[in-house]
Amino acid sequence: MSGSAETELKFPPGSRIQIKPAAGPRLAGRTGTVMGAGYYTKSLRVMLDGSKGPITLHMDYVALIGT
Repeated sequence: MSGSAETELKFPPGSRIQIKPAAGPRLAGRTGTVMGAGYYTKSLRVMLDGSKGPITLHMDYVALIGT
């Protein structure tokens, strides 16, 4: 499962992210760390702070923190 070059450059593994309000009220505002690219071109595997396992999110729902 390797992601596209665009995904890897825009959100490299280890990047800190915050979830945008467009993702819905349950996830909006949560922060986490990018684990890597997802199966699909514009998806990311993200480990949210306080979570036990990673989730997959579309790139449109995340924003980098403190670049």
